[in-house]
Amino acid sequence: MDRRNCAALLVALSVASVAAADEKLSPSPFAFNFETKTVMLNSGYTMPLNGIGTWVLSDRQAEESVLAALKAGARLIDTAHVYGNEAGVGRAVRRSGVPRSEIFITTKLWYSDYGDVPRAVDAMLSRLGTDYIDLLLLHELSPADDAAAYLGMEQCVRAGKVRSIGVSNFYEEDFRRIMRVANITPAVIQNEAHPYNQDRAMKAFAAGYGTVFESWYPLGGRGHTQMLFSDPAIADIAKARKKSPAQIILRWHLQSGNVVMPGSTNPAHIRENCELYDFSLSDDEMRRIDALDRQQRFGY
Repeated sequence: MDRRNCAALLVALSVASVAAADEKLSPSPFAFNFETKTVMLNSGYTMPLNGIGTWVLSDRQAEESVLAALKAGARLIDTAHVYGNEAGVGRAVRRSGVPRSEIFITTKLWYSDYGDVPRAVDAMLSRLGTDYIDLLLLHELSPADDAAAYLGMEQCVRAGKVRSIGVSNFYEEDFRRIMRVANITPAVIQNEAHPYNQDRAMKAFAAGYGTVFESWYPLGGRGHTQMLFSDPAIADIAKARKKSPAQIILRWHLQSGNVVMPGSTNPAHIRENCELYDFSLSDDEMRRIDALDRQQRFGY
């Protein structure tokens, strides 16, 4: 059995297992392995459960922040063409001394890339200084040309330049629209999610396709983190656990089945955001945070 068929079988068995279980106690149909800190994607590749995002970071800031994250043990990096910092990410990877095979790089196509995806991917590879991209996402929906762009990403998978593909900022109607033309099911969907906007319906919908959910703004995003950190439920759990509010929220994400990549330029915060595997939240603590959902987005 080849890698892709084996992965598809594992996902199918996992989804079937969850369907027979209590949904409240089994929020994710995917086997998040907290020992290896990875999840198996439907593409047959493993993805780290946590890492660092580089939204709004300059090229130089991205280089230093990614380097700090890799030194702290993170192996997932999230960037995008429109961020303008792919070159900085690439420099950090090379400076780190961590083998490229151990690092999972996600980048995203912007609208301007949709017309010629192979050309855009070649440019991304050049900026990153690597010969393959672990995960390539459509950054935004664009009904006029995103389906064709998705097929262009599939072409890059077949060419060996991209390993896994997916979508970002998509919801049910547009996900279905992509699936009407797709030959490769999205491995990952990346949407805004945090305790005040848990996006459960979309996560459950995507799980039906074997698509892993990844959260951007896992801590609420710049300008909103303190709102979440000071929430009584989160603050109380953090105090009881002797952990930071950020660690409590990120651990909640992991136990909820969300891959996370919080952004920061502070080395101490970056290190703290990686220290998520020496404790776990109880069912009661999980329910307290689950109850905070307001469907309140801080993005757009």
